[in-house]
Amino acid sequence: MSLSLLLVDDHAMFRAGLRSLLQSLYPDAVLTEAGGCGSALEQMAANPPDLVIMDAHLPEIDGIEGTRRVLARHPGVKVIILSGDSNPSLILHALQAGALAYVVMEDSPDELERAIRAVMAGMAYFSPEVAAAIARYCRENPLAAAGSAPPLSDREKRILQLIAQGKRSKEMAVQLNVATKSVEVYRSRLMSKLGCASPGELTRFAIREGIAAL
Repeated sequence: MSLSLLLVDDHAMFRAGLRSLLQSLYPDAVLTEAGGCGSALEQMAANPPDLVIMDAHLPEIDGIEGTRRVLARHPGVKVIILSGDSNPSLILHALQAGALAYVVMEDSPDELERAIRAVMAGMAYFSPEVAAAIARYCRENPLAAAGSAPPLSDREKRILQLIAQGKRSKEMAVQLNVATKSVEVYRSRLMSKLGCASPGELTRFAIREGIAAL
């Protein structure tokens, strides 16, 4: 897989280890590093990467807010949160911010590789520990989980309506007068943002929230 990655972590030794791992997995990848979100955004201004792998806890601007800022400026960039913190509330906030995957540092390198492959294919990914933490949180806090869905823009609501109507990405692109790739990015972001794993789940969400009719 040929891609460009930006590693964002405030620990130089950890970045070096992660860089070595990623170079062994993707010899042709272009790898860059940043010690914080501010410097990451500066690096990305001229040449945004395909993928950002970011720690959740960073000085000055944390990884959750950093994810929001990255995607606000570069909506086509994909973000994976790699953190030692498996707090389910933090995980949900990361997904709401637009991260497509959340992997904990205790996981094996295989989990990170699976996350990268899934995200680059336009899918969301949660390591087993993360998925278990989210499921446990939702069981124990059903009201909080139900109210955790972030507000949606008019464009996101329109895309949900079209998904519920069974429209394909190309059909949606024609109706919205945008590129097919833009529709796919929106679809992927919605799946991450709303914690949905398939178009069917997006449709059920849209109907439940009154965004789309039966």
